[in-house]
Amino acid sequence: MRLLLLASSLAIAFAAGSVGAQTPTQPVQATQVSPAANEAANVVNAFMAALAGNRLEVARQLMTPDAVVIANGQVIGTRDAYIDGAAKGDAAGLAQVQRELLRRDATANGNLGVVLSEKRITPTGARPGGPAEIVTETMLLSRVGAGWKIAHIHWSNRHAR
Repeated sequence: MRLLLLASSLAIAFAAGSVGAQTPTQPVQATQVSPAANEAANVVNAFMAALAGNRLEVARQLMTPDAVVIANGQVIGTRDAYIDGAAKGDAAGLAQVQRELLRRDATANGNLGVVLSEKRITPTGARPGGPAEIVTETMLLSRVGAGWKIAHIHWSNRHAR
């Protein structure tokens, strides 16, 4: 179940065409989005694309060293613990789901960015037609130099209706 949750969320505004891939150009759903909020959302998209593509070192570089990952109320670990552990299973799971971005809100003020996403995850591959899940994803980002890095990830899921 956790694998499906992360794989599903795991993310990235995620459904654009290929299974598990999310395009960095996916529009952010909001009326007025600042350039900084778009930059933060693009980092989230790049992270999810890296994870879905099993490019874990790329995903690692998009996170702060002290980033914390939580899924369904369980602390998975800091950046390195996550990337060296659970992310491997999440990347494999992402290859077996199709992700559809249902909603996204992004804001950024000063050195803090927040990207909230809701996605529908539908099993494909070995489990086509399995029950869909709705994943809610919150990513907090910190401005680092001229860019953004993910400082916190929280994924939770529920059964789709």
